Amino acid sequence: MLSIERRERIKEILLERKNVTVAEMADAFSVSTETIRRDFEVLSNEGFLIKTYGGASLVFKKNITVSQKIKSSIMREEKRQMAMYAAAFIQPNDCIFLDHTTTVFELCNFISNIPLTVMTNSLPAMELLSQHNNIKLCIPGGDFDEKSQAFFGIETIQYLKRYCFDKAFISCTSLDTAYGIYDSGDMIAEFHRSILNCADKKFLIADHTKFDRSAFARMGTLDSVDVLVTDKELTKDWKNHLKECSIHLVECGK
Repeated sequence: MLSIERRERIKEILLERKNVTVAEMADAFSVSTETIRRDFEVLSNEGFLIKTYGGASLVFKKNITVSQKIKSSIMREEKRQMAMYAAAFIQPNDCIFLDHTTTVFELCNFISNIPLTVMTNSLPAMELLSQHNNIKLCIPGGDFDEKSQAFFGIETIQYLKRYCFDKAFISCTSLDTAYGIYDSGDMIAEFHRSILNCADKKFLIADHTKFDRSAFARMGTLDSVDVLVTDKELTKDWKNHLKECSIHLVECGK
């Protein structure tokens, strides 16, 4: 395994576990502890982790962006389960929007046999759904972002204003009860707001690691969405807050 590949894998593990040790990483990759320490040094200089005694901890930056390749490898089973529950709300002949996130991408695996009109800014979703004759696929314009493998920009937002969707499915970077829903940057937050403005029913899919955290850009308040799908049972405070916001909660792991 090349050093760059090993460091990408270390990133994946850190994003999932938050903390790792030098010894366990050396054992996992069959390399020396000195090699792992050098990897940690590189990732520390990138601002991805903090070196600790005998290990490393993930740095949570409010504006951190991670490639789709890394994101897609994290919490795969949880994403699949949330997508399965969310797909149950989709009816034949619905007109839906799917965002570019790896969480929402999993929905594609559960809707391929349903007659639908689907718009998405996600290149991987376009490639997958284009293989099914029962899916009428609509593609917005815009500027292609290689890291997220998706289209954004003024053209994309202007294009969305021409349509009204029965349902829109999005994810986010984080959410809390104080200020609502967050994205990693202004461009994505503005894009998500434009989707929410042109959908009758809005679905937010977010796993448990995204709760009670803030991020760089505010997408909107919690009551911007109608349904929240998550992978684990929420606290009583969260449930009460969502009830006050008239948000339907779906807890897959309950």
